[in-house]
Amino acid sequence: MKLVLGGWFRLPRLGSDVFSALMKQGVRYDRELGFKLGHESDVESAVKTISGALGEDMELSLMCLVCSNEACPSCPYAVTCDRRKVSPICLCGEHARGPGAFHTYVSTFASMLAE
Repeated sequence: MKLVLGGWFRLPRLGSDVFSALMKQGVRYDRELGFKLGHESDVESAVKTISGALGEDMELSLMCLVCSNEACPSCPYAVTCDRRKVSPICLCGEHARGPGAFHTYVSTFASMLAE
């Protein structure tokens, strides 16, 4: 199963003990949207909890700061990147290329801070 950090995902009913563990690990829950791993989540523990409950490996991916699409598929560092330990503020292949990439990154980040 693929989990995009900062994105909503659904899980089947896993029991109150798993739900409680995920809440203690800082995973957000919304009845309509599902679950979300964010900056406040203990990602390492939450991934272990979900993986153990589902009995399958979890693949983590990051969202692009600019467009909110999945950033990892077109990233040249995807093979060596440990997504559990890097900043979730990343760029997709489209927004990471070109001479204006750094300016786009900085201006998007600055506008988020202003909100």
